[in-house]
Amino acid sequence: MKVCYIGEFPLPNHSPGAGPENVLYNLVKGICKSNNNIDVSIVTIRNDVTNPFTHEYFSNVPVHYIPSFKLLPRSFGDPIKIRKFIEENDFDLIHAHYPIALAKIMDMDIPKILTLHGIFHIEKKFVKNPLTRLLYHDYNTYMLKKILSKLDGFVAISPYVIDILKEMNTYDKMNGIFQINNPIDELFFSISSTKKDKSNFIIYPARITERKNQLAAIEVIKLVKEKVPDVKLILTGGSDKTYLEKVNESIIKNNLTQNVEYLGKVSRDKILELYQKASIVYLLSNQETQPMSIIESMATGTPVIVSKINSNKYLVENGVNGYLMDQNDPEKIAECTVELLANKEKRVKMGECARHIAQNKYNSDIIVEQTLEMYKKILGVKQ
Repeated sequence: MKVCYIGEFPLPNHSPGAGPENVLYNLVKGICKSNNNIDVSIVTIRNDVTNPFTHEYFSNVPVHYIPSFKLLPRSFGDPIKIRKFIEENDFDLIHAHYPIALAKIMDMDIPKILTLHGIFHIEKKFVKNPLTRLLYHDYNTYMLKKILSKLDGFVAISPYVIDILKEMNTYDKMNGIFQINNPIDELFFSISSTKKDKSNFIIYPARITERKNQLAAIEVIKLVKEKVPDVKLILTGGSDKTYLEKVNESIIKNNLTQNVEYLGKVSRDKILELYQKASIVYLLSNQETQPMSIIESMATGTPVIVSKINSNKYLVENGVNGYLMDQNDPEKIAECTVELLANKEKRVKMGECARHIAQNKYNSDIIVEQTLEMYKKILGVKQ
């Protein structure tokens, strides 16, 4: 079986970034570990590549890096590049990780699967740039609606995605819907929740944007500091420049320069080191689909305090493996944080419960098995 994955993938010698890139990396790594008879190729279009090249990952997986068109928006340029690549190669199955990747190959007689990582028409609400809203969010939403009923398979990474499909009145028109969670690299399960040596250490691993809502965490830490003067919040991830400026201004205004630190993008080794130290992980987002930071935290045995938005309710059982909180209620979040920081026994108990859930639902071995069964089912229908 020759499978072509289309999606974001890290450059050689770089760690996978947020969201879809992380998911695809973990999935392919797991497939290679499973010793199956699948011949995997990956094609990724990037703005930071000048000339096309191929690099091999996991011993036998060629990743084809293709530069994007410089004078054409990605929404229109990527499908052209992808069409050309697929025409020049021979695959049994296409598994795309963003809708526009399939825009120009829907007429090709190859089974096609889409994994949807974001709900574009909802995420759009937190983007200020009108051009980005039009060319990325609106166009992806348009293309998604256009191709959904024509797909051979669709991966809903959370039951939340199925809820959204029903709201969009598309669910009943689709074929082959599979609910398969995002996979977590086995490295995250190696972290010991009983060895965390710094009880007042909190991390917020997410891109610095309005949607991810780090300003809410600054307000919380301002209140936590009154009870826990040495509390430390670490922010990691890329950033929206304008929103990052607001975050920095809030840190300075609230006299938190000793309590809040932004590390920018970090390597996988570094994020594992931070999880080892962390007593709590925050994610007070305004919107998510199935955030990797929550399930990574669960795998490391770290309790989470997250916003009680619909998608997070499928991941966190309040008071069991973390807390679901109103992201606009800093007093309540601060109260919960102080209580959890003071009670190591409770943190360890919640963390171990979280790890157990992650092991049974998000371990890459399980996700790979479910994914391979989906491939067999789809190809069986076609053959």
